[in-house]
Amino acid sequence: MLPSQALLPAVVLALTALQALASDTFIAAVYEHAVILPDPTEEPISPDDALALMNKNMDVLERAIKEAAQKGAHIIVTPEDGIYGWRFTRESIYPYLEDIPDPVVNWIPCTDPSRFGPAPVQERLSCMARNNSIYVVANIGDKKPCNSSDPKCPSDGRYHYNTDVVFDPQGKLVARYHKYNLFRRETQFNYPKEPEAVTFETPFGKFGIFTCFDILFYEPAVVLVSKLQVDTVLFPTAWMNVLPFLTAVEFHSAWAMGMRVNLLSANTHNTIMAMTGSGLFTPEGPAAYHYDSATEEGRLLLAELSTHPRLSPTYP
Repeated sequence: MLPSQALLPAVVLALTALQALASDTFIAAVYEHAVILPDPTEEPISPDDALALMNKNMDVLERAIKEAAQKGAHIIVTPEDGIYGWRFTRESIYPYLEDIPDPVVNWIPCTDPSRFGPAPVQERLSCMARNNSIYVVANIGDKKPCNSSDPKCPSDGRYHYNTDVVFDPQGKLVARYHKYNLFRRETQFNYPKEPEAVTFETPFGKFGIFTCFDILFYEPAVVLVSKLQVDTVLFPTAWMNVLPFLTAVEFHSAWAMGMRVNLLSANTHNTIMAMTGSGLFTPEGPAAYHYDSATEEGRLLLAELSTHPRLSPTYP
């Protein structure tokens, strides 16, 4: 055996040990985004106009993602409705939707953008992740065709889903989640036929993901924690701080403590709709949080979190 070959197992072992040591903690970020909203309309606008609005929001998100990466963040969560807002009918939201494939396809939109048809939003999010070497979590809309052979197919021949996507540091799509528990005003979207329990592995723990109103229900929220044993939950939300619910910071912090996981909560920011309150919550309490009902500014939050909270010596 050559000397270099003899050293190879030792090098691999050393790198593995360093990785294990480094993965005891990770730096997480969330961005509370003051969303640029479309003009209210019941009629669809052109795809170009829809993309122009989404690019304005993605310009802001890209600056936050770049800043988070420069500060050492491994992952950043952005809010529900953070790319196009919420003033839609079923007809008017259609130009904002893209076909989002199942992540098993092993796709990097940044390097192969036209593989599944036009996907400029997924391409740009993928490039944000790839160019900054960071996991990027965003909320966008998925469209899926259907026909009369499906008894639940809507009359317009398509399903619309409120959807979270996750891109890894290479820009690959690694998770897609369709929101199952829609809020009463989300008439532009369809309910998935079955609840999804979406998880993915990272060098810093096992992650699960769901959206806003989902947190109040057994599926998928409790399933991810109790049955699938995730370490960290990613939580894009558009949370209104009105009765009968507690404020975002109070409720989400209590949920993370009660479920004994990390919760990365990214809220939209809109004072008229009473939307604010984001944070990086742990079983021990908030690591960082933000609540601002006075200004219309976004906010980036970062904190170092335990990779496996249940293994922490200070675990409650």
